[in-house]
Amino acid sequence: MKGRISVGIPVSRVLRISLMALLAITPRLVHAQQVSEDDKQDQIAALNIELDQAKEARDKVIAKRWENKQHDMDDREKFNQEFDDLKAKLDAKTQKADQLQAQIQNDLRDAEEAESQAEAEKAQFLSLGSDLRDKAREIAEPLGKSFPTQIPERIQNLNEVLKSAEIKRDAPDEVLNDLMNFERSELALTREITLQHQGFLRANKTPGEGLVLRLGFVTEAYHDDKSDQVGLLLKNAEGTSFSPFDWREDIPVSSAQTLSKAMQVLEKQSGSTVLIPMDVLLTQNSVKSYTHVSDQGFFTRLFHTVKIGGIFMWPLLIIPFIVIGLFISKLLQLLRARGSQKTCAEVVAKMERGDMAGAAALCARHPGNLALRVLGAVAGLNQNVSREHADKTVSELMLHEVPRLESHLTTLSVLAAAAPLLGLLGTVSGLIAMFQIITEHGVNDPKLLAGGIGEALIATETGLLIAIPTLLGHNYLANRVDNLIADAEYYGMKALNARWPKE
Repeated sequence: MKGRISVGIPVSRVLRISLMALLAITPRLVHAQQVSEDDKQDQIAALNIELDQAKEARDKVIAKRWENKQHDMDDREKFNQEFDDLKAKLDAKTQKADQLQAQIQNDLRDAEEAESQAEAEKAQFLSLGSDLRDKAREIAEPLGKSFPTQIPERIQNLNEVLKSAEIKRDAPDEVLNDLMNFERSELALTREITLQHQGFLRANKTPGEGLVLRLGFVTEAYHDDKSDQVGLLLKNAEGTSFSPFDWREDIPVSSAQTLSKAMQVLEKQSGSTVLIPMDVLLTQNSVKSYTHVSDQGFFTRLFHTVKIGGIFMWPLLIIPFIVIGLFISKLLQLLRARGSQKTCAEVVAKMERGDMAGAAALCARHPGNLALRVLGAVAGLNQNVSREHADKTVSELMLHEVPRLESHLTTLSVLAAAAPLLGLLGTVSGLIAMFQIITEHGVNDPKLLAGGIGEALIATETGLLIAIPTLLGHNYLANRVDNLIADAEYYGMKALNARWPKE
């Protein structure tokens, strides 16, 4: 066994010792002739004893060796048994580790799939915020054109929702909650009925003061204490006005009296049942049934628009008629002054052949053509006239004709510049009117400011609508004049070169 040291005496060593002992006693045997027989017997007995001891020692050594060998075999067998047990346990552990590794791989794949699905769900969740922002913007676009009650406050609330949607990009649920709160506030306004004594802007854009009744988002009505006039806020047909709603006082007397009486009853007895003429469905057929909108023609609506735009709309409306007259007359003049290039080429060819009389006769057939007038002037000169004198004649003719062609172009340019300036003046006038209303009534009711803003916007728009076509027409006519002058100078130079080729 490993780690043990044998203490027995080997047999070969015992035999070696015995042989040495025999060799050692050999001299003694020679000397034994002189020793007695008894001594020999004693020596033999002693040797036998020693031999027996040596055998006994040898047997012990052999027995010890076998004992050690048996121990080694037992230990090896035990080691092998323990080794097999440990190997079995290791195989079991390895198999379990493989199972755990496979389970870990499955769990990792499941985790990756779960993470991927979570990312997709997160992206879909965050995309909801973008959809909500788009929905809020869709609501914001028509809000300014909706029923004109508390528009600034409603737009401010919606802007706060939009701002919150930009900030809370990772929290669409909060954005949805804000948007729902805004929609609830809008719904609450549609069901709200109010009756107040306050200042307002009448249908004729003059300030008034009296009772104002609002029925949700259906309609509003006022009763002016000073003029005893009743107005109704009605929805306009699409494309008939700059605003979706307008105040109307052109309602039948019976409807006006019913409305005025109902408002007075509500002021004195809150909660009373009254009859109010209004367009619940906001349809134009219903509007026409109790207003005179159907009787208004184009000129009536135009007069109404001009009245809203202010006093500076009248000179703005005069400018288009002046521009149209000047443009048509100038265009006719330029058409008469424009000649055929073929005719001009024929005149030049006759002059090159020396047929001055024929060239002059051909030019006389077209007295309004500038280029032919120049050619006729050159053809009618005396043969003895010098080239220098002819140049002066052509220059004098051009100096006389060019201002006539360019006449009224400056007027068109001035009108094109004056139209937007008049519109700007109307804008300033409207703003002044708006600030006067603010000074008198404050800014609590935005409808009071609508008249001044409408006047400013209409005047500016009208000025631009007049100025842009006028400017385009002026540019067109100026280009035509430049082309005529260029043609006249070109053919005049060709005529001079044909008449005096050597100079």
